[in-house]
Amino acid sequence: MKTVLMLGDSLVEWGDWQSLLPEYKIINRGMAGECTEGLAGRIIDEINSVAEPDAVLLQSGTNNLLMGSPHFLAILSSMVPTIRTFYPHCPIIISSLMPMTIVPAHKLDEVNKQLQDITTQTENCFYLDMVPPFNEKCLPITQSGFLNDKVHLSTRGYLIWAEEIKACLQNICS
Repeated sequence: MKTVLMLGDSLVEWGDWQSLLPEYKIINRGMAGECTEGLAGRIIDEINSVAEPDAVLLQSGTNNLLMGSPHFLAILSSMVPTIRTFYPHCPIIISSLMPMTIVPAHKLDEVNKQLQDITTQTENCFYLDMVPPFNEKCLPITQSGFLNDKVHLSTRGYLIWAEEIKACLQNICS
């Protein structure tokens, strides 16, 4: 069974990943309410606590974006080489931020473009674009991907994210 280390905020922490991705051993290191700065502050401890996994998924920046913090992309980009140093062979997946309706689409697109650019700077690093799957599979009223707060994922949102993570893992961890 392949092991996946998931790092991030409440979107990672609150996922029932063992049920959503039963074919993987998930090490969930999400922390609700955390900004990218917080993750950067604990990343070495997290890495030191886990032998090299088969993949790392990094999803961070939602709270920064909602609070208007402009520097989180630089902080996130500095974490990728750290992960690579400690895990030289493992694929790193950077998940896009989700298409929250409380964030203007142009701002989200700009941030996600920069997240995608970060993946091009490190070998064996991949971008997981969650905007198209959410836009295609989450109807705002009948099958919303978000809870009423428009930030946290609904059961449907987690199912869609898990489908995309699984497809990405199958492609890169064969």
